[in-house]
This record gives sequence, C-alpha cells and structure tokens, in this order.
Amino acid sequence: MARERRGSPRETLERLRQVAPRRTGPPVSLDTRLVEEIVHGEDIRRPLGLARAYPEEAVVRALRFQVRTPASYGGGKEPAARVRLTAADANLSIGTGPEVTGKAVALLLAVSGRRAALADLAGPGVAELEQAL
Repeated sequence: MARERRGSPRETLERLRQVAPRRTGPPVSLDTRLVEEIVHGEDIRRPLGLARAYPEEAVVRALRFQVRTPASYGGGKEPAARVRLTAADANLSIGTGPEVTGKAVALLLAVSGRRAALADLAGPGVAELEQAL
C-alpha cells in the first residue's frame, strides 16, 4: 500500500480504478493460482459454513501440483509421499502406501496442511497423513 499510495485518498482511489480492469495475472503457473484459489478460498468459506463446488479438473490439477511441490514452497510433497491419495469423486489415485480416501478438495486441503480436512477423509492412511502434517 505504501508503494502505491498517492498524494491524497482521492488520487489513490483514482489509480486503483485505472488498474482494476487489468486482466493480466501474476507471473506464476495456472496450477499455482488454482491452489491459491481453492485452498485459500476454503480457508475462508469453511469456517463461515459456506460451500462451493469446484470444477473437477481444477481440483485434480491443483492436487497433482501440490503433491509434486515441496512443503518449503507451500506444497504437500512430503506428507503425500507417505500415503496413497484416492479421490472418491474423481478418477484419481496418487502415490503408494496406506490409502486415504475422500473428495478431491478434502485431499487437496489436507496435503496443503489444513488439518480440519482430515475429518472428511477415511482409510488406513489418515493417521499416517495426520502424523506427516
């Protein structure tokens, strides 16, 4: 904000209005943006009791990205490496080890470090996944 603030509130607002129609995105991959949209969106929606249906392709793509991305970069590669993730609502099974089953969005949230999503998962690998988080 300090960098973009102008001489007066009116000038700052005018500048924001000038750039609001821009349609360029940040210099990151679509996969990263999907993770941001879904995971952080759920961070807000779930505590408020709001539900959202996401396109299956978007959730699967985000989940595949997260399980390849190290935790040091915000991913879930290390926890996911200990289990087999199986999406009950998509044709998707990733990894080896004890199975964790649930909706793809719950799997995405869990490997992204959202412990609350563990309650939406089932299978012998849930305890292993929880330990890895």
